[in-house]
Amino acid sequence: MKIILTTICVMLAAVSMAAYGKNSLVPSKPSAVPDYFSTWNIQGYVVNYDGPATARVMTEQYMFGEGPLEGWATFFPDFREDLIFLMDDSWDLPVNEHRSEFMGEARLDTERFPSCKGNLRKLVRMTKKAGWKGLGGWICAQEASAAPDASDPKAYWIARLKENHRAGMAYWKVDYGRQEKNQAWREQLTQLGRKYAPGMPIEHAYTYPVIEKSDVFRTYDVEVVTAVPVTLQRVTRLLKYKTEPGNLGLINCEDEPLIAVGLGFVIGVMRHPINKPLPNGLSDHVFPVAGRNLKARQDEVNRALKWHRLAAPFAVNDDAHFSEQLLTDVWCLGERETWVPNHHAGDTLRESAHAVISRCMPLPEVHTEGGPSPYVLASRYPNGAVCVATVERLLLEEHTWAIPRADITLQMDDAKGPVGIFGLYRSLKLCYEKPLPANARIWAQDLIGKQPVDITSEVNIIGNTITLPGSLLERIGTQAKHPGDESAPGLVVVADERKR
Repeated sequence: MKIILTTICVMLAAVSMAAYGKNSLVPSKPSAVPDYFSTWNIQGYVVNYDGPATARVMTEQYMFGEGPLEGWATFFPDFREDLIFLMDDSWDLPVNEHRSEFMGEARLDTERFPSCKGNLRKLVRMTKKAGWKGLGGWICAQEASAAPDASDPKAYWIARLKENHRAGMAYWKVDYGRQEKNQAWREQLTQLGRKYAPGMPIEHAYTYPVIEKSDVFRTYDVEVVTAVPVTLQRVTRLLKYKTEPGNLGLINCEDEPLIAVGLGFVIGVMRHPINKPLPNGLSDHVFPVAGRNLKARQDEVNRALKWHRLAAPFAVNDDAHFSEQLLTDVWCLGERETWVPNHHAGDTLRESAHAVISRCMPLPEVHTEGGPSPYVLASRYPNGAVCVATVERLLLEEHTWAIPRADITLQMDDAKGPVGIFGLYRSLKLCYEKPLPANARIWAQDLIGKQPVDITSEVNIIGNTITLPGSLLERIGTQAKHPGDESAPGLVVVADERKR
């Protein structure tokens, strides 16, 4: 289970030896981090989020077909090599069934994937050939009672773990079901996975303490408009646990890439690239434009994934710090701005979270000039890399979102790795333990760019501090943006001590 950190450290060493003026600061090889794209929201989108129909479209035709709203395996050509393609709800069910007794089968359905004829290995090969890191599957937290072997749960899961492992499956996302809140059941499944499907992370949810004995824990579903504070509430709770040796203990914060990089988490991408109204002509209420417009923000996902090539997410170890100050986001729902059944247009949503959170380093200092403050997140990764992210706030009166600019100071101590910087700033000051050499050069690169830029003349180096203007960070951090993309900047900065 140490392969992720080992791989990233090797990559980072290669970067540190590169000639920065010529070579990219970002390794060309995808990471071993278990980030994934879940098909759940594209399933819902193509059927206008029509309940049971969502399950019916998890098929080979929609994954690989060329018709309208098909070809999901062609999504994200710029970064799918960094993602596991995760088949969500119903890849293992009979095509016209969504009854409980069939859920949890964990075997490829032959009708849904006719060319594979039940051969999961073939589907894995097809997915990798399309350019994805691997193939994963949604797993109902129960045995399918209609299955002949359901009466012996242990043997049932051993058989399926072996089959999935032989087929080369890369990930299991274990979700709801009869055992969803059974911690002992979830822990046993992980233990069985260690033995019979080594190297295949098993993700859990619902029961927070299970993170101490698991590979990945998902923070679970959120509505997009309040996803930032609600996700921060949940990770605050999770960060107080300590993972036991032998477990990855990673947090999957779903589709919040800035939170992921700022706090050392993995990503479960839920957005998709079809940024249009639903097929029935109505606006997509799961991804409201006014409420953060995530489908117009593909570059931020790509940048976060590229950061994971430089620094791997790491286990919860009771190593987090939280500011006393809380920030409160308030949003008055407009028409079609939520999928939550008991939330309606005109309702006012109010959610609070810690203003500043850090892991394995002191809390950043944040100074504003009387205006709103962003959420500020910072972490020192095990390989010495440091990442800081400023995350957006909801602006009630304007009925939109923004990242307020602030002056932020990071105490870097003796951190020697690259620095990942996401979001917007008025200024960012990096304070090291020792003075920087007089001949230091500072290089920066948009994480989705190809070549670094020497920014030494545009920063202020005094003793042990580097001060980077916010305008510089924004310019460099969006150099490689795609036209029309609304993502926040994301860049990597490296100090090179060789002569200028």
